[in-house]
This record gives sequence, structure tokens and C-alpha cells, in this order.
Amino acid sequence: MDYVSSPNLRNTLLVNGFWRSGTTWLQQTLVDAMDAKSLFEPFSPAAGHQWDQLGRPVSEASRNVYMPLSDNCLTPRDRIKLHLALRGVGTHGCTHFLRHSGNRAWSRALVVKFTQLGFVLDEVADTHHVPIIHIRRNPAAIYASFKETDWSWRFEDVRFKQTYSLQDFTKGTAEYERADTLLRFDKSPVHRLAALWSLSERAAQQSIISGKAHLVRYEDIVGQGPGILNRLNISSVNIASNDTASPVTNSGRETLTVTERLNDWKKRLTRSEIDCIKSVSKDLFPDNGYFQALPSPLGEDRSKIG
Repeated sequence: MDYVSSPNLRNTLLVNGFWRSGTTWLQQTLVDAMDAKSLFEPFSPAAGHQWDQLGRPVSEASRNVYMPLSDNCLTPRDRIKLHLALRGVGTHGCTHFLRHSGNRAWSRALVVKFTQLGFVLDEVADTHHVPIIHIRRNPAAIYASFKETDWSWRFEDVRFKQTYSLQDFTKGTAEYERADTLLRFDKSPVHRLAALWSLSERAAQQSIISGKAHLVRYEDIVGQGPGILNRLNISSVNIASNDTASPVTNSGRETLTVTERLNDWKKRLTRSEIDCIKSVSKDLFPDNGYFQALPSPLGEDRSKIG
């Protein structure tokens, strides 16, 4: 275990966002600006932890993309792990992932990064009272990035039926409706990514609207520089507008222009993949900010899917 005692921490930030959305880049920027200790995805299987509800045997890919669908899915053990993570407790390898020097292990500032909290940001904010920055990126760009990512797991191997069973939830609850929706889109890699992105971002949006999380868009940071984070007024440090690639930036993308970084997904995806992402995101998260849904001529209300 790697530990910084909670009485010595004076400034903690939580970064959350979908995979390939710039979460590592954002965490690194904040860590450098604050001279902070970092904790990298404490619930990642690579960190030796998993969510308690994920007790059944599943593939590595499915295990990596599991998200608790509501605060009702958090067990007492999960809550303890979250409590410890936000106080700097985690496994050795992942806490050192972004450190530039050993003395940062004892920094009184902490930046914790998650990719799986989209559905439970309200619970985390209410319980732990830490500033939360949620980063959002175009789902088509995310899918294009995944297609070129050399990770040990890929969305091609994800199966929602391995991680979510309607028998685990009470009918009529938010988690039941979300699981039911994900299972309906358990068809292909692009369907799965678009559905999980849409539902988790829609839930995160509710936390952003209520003021429990701050939203930053990947496209804005790339276009204007990380200095725009100073507008959030959640840290006493000044963040420089550098453009340093993160440790997980796909090879060959470090030298792309801003326009290329924001738009090259249009060349890397097929028309059918783009159409699928547009259709699913407009259906499940109409106000997604990237692909807007047209008003339903029948006035259909899709708000029941939280």
C-alpha cells in the first residue's frame, strides 16, 4: 500500500471521465500545476481492485469497463475503498504512475483519477465533499481512439451480459433501467461504447447541472489550452496552457495540429460506425452537445432513462 495520511492532505481533486477522453492528460496537468501526489484509477483491475458487485467471472475487457449503475450498487466495501482512495491510499504501482520525483509521495495535494464514476458522481460529491472535474469528449473520437489503442483489453471483447443482469436489480429503479438499456445495445463494439458513453454522460450531466461536478470538454482544452481550467476556480494554483501529451497518448498523435486532433476521427471511422454513434447518442442522451436529436413529432419523453 502507498499512503498519505488524511490529516496532511489540504487539497484534493477528483478527475472523472470516459476512457480515452483525456483523463490522464488532465490529471497530469493538474498534478504538475499543484505539485501533487497522484492516484491513478484505484478501481482498475490493474490496481488489484474491483467493484464488489462484479463477483461473477467475466472477461478482462468487461471487467475493465464495468461501472456501478447507481449509488445503490455500491457495497460497504466499495465505499471504504472510495474513502481511502480520496485520502491517498492505493496500490503502489498505480499511485506512482505519474510522479516525476519521489518526494511527491508526501505532497499535501492529491489528484485522483477515475473512469467509472459517471453514474455515482452525486453520491461521491455528497459523501466526500471534494471538487470533481468531469471531462467529456466526442464519443466518435473516443471510438476512433479505442480502435488504435494498444491495450490488453478492447471494446471488441466487452459483453454487457457478463457484467449486468436484470436479476441483480429491482424493476423500476434507475439501475434496472440503465442495465436494461445497456443489454439492449449489447450488439457490437460501437453499439456498446455509444450506449455506455451516452448513459454515463447523461447521469454525469445531472451532477454538473446540480453543481456537484464541473464540466470541461476535451475539445475546449485542446483548442484553447489547459489554462482554461483556471476559470473553474477550484484550485489556488495557476495552470499553464501547455500542450504536453499524456503518457497514454496514442503513438504518432503527439505532433498533430489542433484541427487534426479534433477531427481526424472522421477519416478513421466508417460511415456506418459514425451513423451508429450518432443514432445511439441522440437516442439515449439527446442533449449530448455533439450530435443533437430532432424533436419527436409525437412528443415522446425519454427522460425515464436516467
